[in-house]
Amino acid sequence: MTTQPEWPVAFFDDDYLKIYRPTFTSDRTEAEIDYIEKALGLAKGAAVLDLACGYGRHAIGMARRGYAVTGVDFNPRYLQIAAEEASALGASVTWQAGDMRELGFQGQFAGVYSYFTSFGYFSDEENERVLAEVAAALQPGGRFLLDMMNRDWLLTHPQQRTWTQREDGALLMEETSLELATSRVVSRQILIDAQGGPQVTKEYFLRAYTCAELTALLHRHGLRVLQIHGGADHSEYSTESRRLMMLCERIA
Repeated sequence: MTTQPEWPVAFFDDDYLKIYRPTFTSDRTEAEIDYIEKALGLAKGAAVLDLACGYGRHAIGMARRGYAVTGVDFNPRYLQIAAEEASALGASVTWQAGDMRELGFQGQFAGVYSYFTSFGYFSDEENERVLAEVAAALQPGGRFLLDMMNRDWLLTHPQQRTWTQREDGALLMEETSLELATSRVVSRQILIDAQGGPQVTKEYFLRAYTCAELTALLHRHGLRVLQIHGGADHSEYSTESRRLMMLCERIA
């Protein structure tokens, strides 16, 4: 019997990069790094962990701003891309392949960030284990920035389907719904290549948490919520916010 891989293993591949990488413009990435840096509020040279760093767009930017960055991701292919990009830009980052449920760090970081919905991939018990690993990785007083899809926006804007014409001419369809009984997001993307290349279809399944649920989970593991925003523009969090941004501090 063949065991099916967990959905993130199948989802985060080269086709994912085809869909999303063109949307991560340099201006967007710089604005997000500005937010991460300001939120964490750390001294230059501080040790920072990028959790689920992907191909390193934030980790490289933080390293270039003077932080001692470690990027962890389960995908060796993404880490290879990240290392090549960092080398080309003269940025020094420690890249590490690993599972966020089993990080194994003990008080090594002044700051940790999880950006662009890199939390909620697993069962409730495993997701909580991720938060326990983050708390263990932080120094007392260290900060954790969590960026999530806003469940309450999905609840009040059901059955979202959008079509986006990208600058390269490709057409991207995204359809997202929320399963109320399980509080899980089901999302499907279809990328239609402008040059007639093969159509790319991707799906992901994500546990969505309310702000109150996350606050309780974080507190259970010694992480106190300091700030809540509805986006990297520091907007007020509401049901109209597409994002849920939570800044936490490890209680000493």
